[in-house]
Amino acid sequence: MRRARTPRIPFRVGQVLIGDDPFNGRHLGTVAVIETPYVGLRTAGHAPGRVVFYDYRQLRYPE
Repeated sequence: MRRARTPRIPFRVGQVLIGDDPFNGRHLGTVAVIETPYVGLRTAGHAPGRVVFYDYRQLRYPE
């Protein structure tokens, strides 16, 4: 039996990342949720429960 290949997400909950997407815009936030292949960022300046989801390939570490 073959295993379904799921991508390995290189980020962990609690890390600070920048998400850049033409639809969601660019946000600096903390990783709150990981649901392969999406990563949810909790950002400052929004409602406390708001999480913006990005494809993990659209995330990077802040410089």
